[in-house]
Amino acid sequence: MKHYYCSTFSKDYAYKGLLLYNSLEKHDKDFEFFMICLHEEAKKIFEKMNLAHATIISMEEIEKEDKTLLSVKNSRNDKEYIWTSKASICLFLFNQFSEINHIVWLDGDTLFLSDPEPIFTEWGDYSITLTEEKWREEHKFLGDTNGVFNTGYMGFKRDDHALECLQWFRQKLIEWCFDKWENGLWSDQVYVNDWTKRFKNVGIIENIGVNLTPYIINYRFNESSVIHSGNDIYIDNEKVIFFHYYGFKYYDGNVFDICNYVMNQRDEVIKHLYIPYLNACNEIMDKIKAVESNFNIEKNSKDYHVRNYFNLQVNLATEQIYNICTIISQKHLAQGLALYRSLKKHTSNFRLWICCLDDSTYSLLNKMDLDHVVLITLKNIEGKELLSIKDSRSFDEYCRTLKAPFISYVLKNNYNINSVIYTDADMYFFRDVKNLFNELNQQHPVFIVPRRASAEDEKNYGAYDAGLIGFQRNEISFECLFKWRKDCVKWCFDKVEDGYWADQKYLDQWVQSFPAVKVIENPDRTAGPWNAKESLFTIKDNELFHNNDKLIAFHYNGFVIMNHEEFDFCKTNVLSENMINSIYFPYVKAVREEMDVIKSLNGQSYEDEKNNYARDKALNYFHAE
Repeated sequence: MKHYYCSTFSKDYAYKGLLLYNSLEKHDKDFEFFMICLHEEAKKIFEKMNLAHATIISMEEIEKEDKTLLSVKNSRNDKEYIWTSKASICLFLFNQFSEINHIVWLDGDTLFLSDPEPIFTEWGDYSITLTEEKWREEHKFLGDTNGVFNTGYMGFKRDDHALECLQWFRQKLIEWCFDKWENGLWSDQVYVNDWTKRFKNVGIIENIGVNLTPYIINYRFNESSVIHSGNDIYIDNEKVIFFHYYGFKYYDGNVFDICNYVMNQRDEVIKHLYIPYLNACNEIMDKIKAVESNFNIEKNSKDYHVRNYFNLQVNLATEQIYNICTIISQKHLAQGLALYRSLKKHTSNFRLWICCLDDSTYSLLNKMDLDHVVLITLKNIEGKELLSIKDSRSFDEYCRTLKAPFISYVLKNNYNINSVIYTDADMYFFRDVKNLFNELNQQHPVFIVPRRASAEDEKNYGAYDAGLIGFQRNEISFECLFKWRKDCVKWCFDKVEDGYWADQKYLDQWVQSFPAVKVIENPDRTAGPWNAKESLFTIKDNELFHNNDKLIAFHYNGFVIMNHEEFDFCKTNVLSENMINSIYFPYVKAVREEMDVIKSLNGQSYEDEKNNYARDKALNYFHAE
């Protein structure tokens, strides 16, 4: 039996339309795909591809037959208008093509992975077929707000029951269909909730592999339920027929948003369902550009919130990489670059993930095109929760609030990142970071570093340094990061209050709350200005020693750049002469070199901060010659 499908594509969805068509051509022996083109650009691309089993139709043809549909076009965005037109399109096809005895509506972001025949076998004699969202019990309320059924698939026979349904559906969609919640409605989906009662002969496709969605595979099944066997993918022993990649966003062929909704995907799902799709996206983009050289939908991810960030290059890498992440603003740009140089000096196979807190920082770092660096913008990671508390924090307080979200962001979907170490931008490494990564394992997936400060200092500011923390990619780490994020969103201020201080005092709870957290006690550790009263620090052959023990890094916390010549080495602790001579003089030299680099690239020097930083109150004032 010949199968008839239809879907609508904007110019931005043209590549998805071709992917869907190719998947049908691969898996369906006898089909016709009605490809409705919202934009002329999409129509031209499809026509140039010589698609043997496609009937390409301009939306204008449907609008000529349905003037009422056309009348609401300007009140809807492209996505909303495509939803609005679903029923009108199905009715148009039944009217214009007498050979059609059924029609399957597919959303444009679906893809067939195996023979669709089980759909039609289960459809049987039903007039209308639907697939459920399959909400978990605790999410059942979403049926009222988001819909009981997922309208990425709808099947209609040419009979009185289906035609009655389509006429009713068309009228409702034209009345109201928007991408917002209003009066108990959202998009086209909530209209479908009562169809099994409102209309006769409506069937529900039970095959879990039909219109499988990110929600279903993430919330209804565990990772072991996803099996890749030969060319097929099984979910709970059912072959996946087609997957619905809703929320997927293409940026530049390397950066993708796996799903722009609040959900995570397991590694096996990304490997078996998403990686092939990403590669297919890039291949079809090349084919489109070969026939339409002006076609370009690529966009720079820096300007968007990329909820489920995925970096294709990172995840296809085969060599071992030490992943470090940090947060840099214009204020700490020179120190961030000094951090980068210290890594490059001592560690050959590292990758530094930088969250840029402002456009000028991103622009300059992007211009520098640094080896082993991945840039993430603040817009990428800021969702509603972070934005809701942003104005209640000072700049430095908000930076601290961002740590856990940023670390999670890097780790979450990038399955090839086994572990990551977060470091503040004012850290400087004197040895290969692999020694720190060796501290992480399945038994101890998180490490924290003692500050070894005075008892009073630890009481106020915490026993551990929030400027250097390591996480292996597993559930314990994500639990720890989730709690840290939740705590910091609730309270993260630069003051000592009720046993809290900024993001750091929370670490004191981790040893009890998470027994797997490892406290690095060996001499191969870090130091900071809070160790000012300890005895001897020396640097020999670019390596840092404290009392003859090698240290891997020093945290230059409280270091202030006034301008190119003036600095406060530390605004929080009075430093010993030994520390100034052995540790701070070399660091200020490294920072000034980066300040020169910055000036050479943007023509600007560090602004004199004399109006907001009092030299006479500087604890450790230094004027460079």
